[in-house]
Amino acid sequence: MMNKNTQRIVVGIIAVILAVIMILSLVAPAMAAEGEAAEDVVQAEEVVQGEEIVQTDETEPAIEPVMTEDAADGDVAGEAVPAQEAAVTEQTEGTDAAESAASDSASDQNTNVSEAGTASEISLMASQSQVIPEGVKIGAVNVSGMNREQAEAAVNAHVEEMQNSVLTARADGQEMYIAVKDLGFSWTNQNVVSKALGLGCRGNILERYKVKKDLEVNGIELPIEREFSSEAMHSFISQCAATANRPPVENDLQLNADGSLSVVDGVNGVQVDEASSYSAMVLYMNTGWRGGAPEFSLTTTELLPQRDKEQLALVKDIIGTGDTDYNGSSDSRIQNILNGTSLVSGIVLMPGEQFSLLEHVVPFTAENGYAPAPSYAEGSIVDTYGGGICQVSTTIYLAVLQAELQVDERSCHSMMVQYIEPSKDAAISEEGGKDLKFTNNTATPIYLYGTAADGKLHFSIYGVETRPAGRTVNYISNVLSQTDVQFIFVADENLPVGTVSQSGDPHIGYEAELWKEITENGETTREWVNESSYRMTPITYTIGVQTEDAGLKANLMAAIASEQLDQVNSILIGSGYNVG
Repeated sequence: MMNKNTQRIVVGIIAVILAVIMILSLVAPAMAAEGEAAEDVVQAEEVVQGEEIVQTDETEPAIEPVMTEDAADGDVAGEAVPAQEAAVTEQTEGTDAAESAASDSASDQNTNVSEAGTASEISLMASQSQVIPEGVKIGAVNVSGMNREQAEAAVNAHVEEMQNSVLTARADGQEMYIAVKDLGFSWTNQNVVSKALGLGCRGNILERYKVKKDLEVNGIELPIEREFSSEAMHSFISQCAATANRPPVENDLQLNADGSLSVVDGVNGVQVDEASSYSAMVLYMNTGWRGGAPEFSLTTTELLPQRDKEQLALVKDIIGTGDTDYNGSSDSRIQNILNGTSLVSGIVLMPGEQFSLLEHVVPFTAENGYAPAPSYAEGSIVDTYGGGICQVSTTIYLAVLQAELQVDERSCHSMMVQYIEPSKDAAISEEGGKDLKFTNNTATPIYLYGTAADGKLHFSIYGVETRPAGRTVNYISNVLSQTDVQFIFVADENLPVGTVSQSGDPHIGYEAELWKEITENGETTREWVNESSYRMTPITYTIGVQTEDAGLKANLMAAIASEQLDQVNSILIGSGYNVG
């Protein structure tokens, strides 16, 4: 007799067995049907691959006849054991029937394939009868309950929509666009529908049931895998950077109407991090984007103004000035002076920062505000765009000297100018490689401000005055040598007597130097500043000597050889020629 605990265990086991039997009775028909559909697909695919499928019942062993010894000589004389005679007969008949059925099946298959056109249609018909389980998505497309044809059509349409969409990239409030197809879009897992159809079709009935129930509850999304051109993506990111990058606007100084200075706040800039933006774009386009209009944000870095506002607020004192006069200049030369002044006025230099005048005023073109005006070139005066700009550089040089800033580069003119003493000028030339460069060697910022009006050009340099109150500086121009203008006489056999022409732009030549005188506490010291060399340019007189009067010609040739213009004019007047 079983005790009560044993009875309870037995009853529990029986209850579990009955529950399992009931569940199997409910789900088995449906799962069997699904299994048969899956087997139909497999069999159809095997037919397409040209494989002959022979089903055998492995549970029923084959029956072989018992042979007599005479059979070894080649005679089939054996007889079946009486007890197995019926089995042999039945096996033989079964074999014949199987062979006949196989023959009929092959014949039928050949006939069907011939009629259908291709064996692949058999697979297609079988697979189309199978549908994708509930809860399955391919990308953003819900393909639940669809057969192969329906799913492929839906996914293909979705991929085409993705390929024809336009990507939007954002940075600092700006938007840049590119067609997805221009990024080299390609779909790489086009067998994804087959994978969806295969979900829940493997394993035994319980395993299949569990998979399908899990899909219904939790769902699954099979990705639409794609690739893009790395080169196209890099190119687009670079284009975006060129559009979105914005340097910061520096904190600045502004001169007020009362002559005081005030600090002007700068504006932050932005710079696209191209490497990070590329990585983010690749990740988003390959995995984050599921459809619709793609959009992502570029990785950017905020650029802050570098000038310290507290330092700028210290700038209040005028530490150097320069003045020159441009009265009598042509309108085009005045235009160039005004334009050059406007291009450099308002410049701020932080401590240790170098200033290049040439960098701020080029190019010398009409588009940059310049006009053709006289300038020096190869010992002569010619009209070039920007003629007169050297007066701007000279006036700034005077202010720099007074502020006692560090002069890094300065060149004199090739010939002497009229608006400044020797060695106090500063020429600039884009083609000649001449520039005015200086460095702010003070501990605080400096501010350069210029005006040009009523024939007067003025530049002031603002900073923080740290020099002693009684200290003064003065600059002395010292001429070392002078070369007077030479007169050159040329006899021209092709010009008739009486013709006298003058050419050249005469300039006196100088060798000069500049000295700095410093007076402090009643004592004066001198420092050498620079040395300058200005070429002499002559005047050339071309005199016509073509005449049939041999005596007149001889007299003119003698006067030309003596380089006496008055004598030449006297001979011509005495011979009845008018001399202008």
